[in-house]
Amino acid sequence: MNDISMNGKGPGEAPLQYRLDDEQYEELVDNVAGERVMGLALWEESVSDEGGRRPSPELRELFDLDLYLECNLMLALFGTAIYTDPESSPLRGWQQAGKIMQTLINNGIWLDEIAATEEDELVLILSRNREPRLYLNVSGWTVEAWETLPGEQ
Repeated sequence: MNDISMNGKGPGEAPLQYRLDDEQYEELVDNVAGERVMGLALWEESVSDEGGRRPSPELRELFDLDLYLECNLMLALFGTAIYTDPESSPLRGWQQAGKIMQTLINNGIWLDEIAATEEDELVLILSRNREPRLYLNVSGWTVEAWETLPGEQ
């Protein structure tokens, strides 16, 4: 994988973002909004695990994941809560979240909108046919280029 960030830094140097400001919002809208999600890597551990203690896979609510977009950019998302409805509780369980996301990706899902919480946390809205299916509330993120999807040679 070629880890070149959108800011032109070299491998492993993509800056970790925590708050969505106007400049970052415009950059995300210009570069990733409207792109089809081509792949997913959902990690068993998260940087949000407190003191190195991991919740059991069935109880996990915060995930670290990589979303691979058709434009050959990858969003590395950290401490991400996944919602099927913005008014509901987040998805719980590593396996459940992975199955739901992978099914949507296989059926065709797009990164439709970029939004923010009142605390300026990034929210990604994944849609199918312009109908929101998932809301990803992201604690931290990077944007990097990719050449090969996970599992491909």
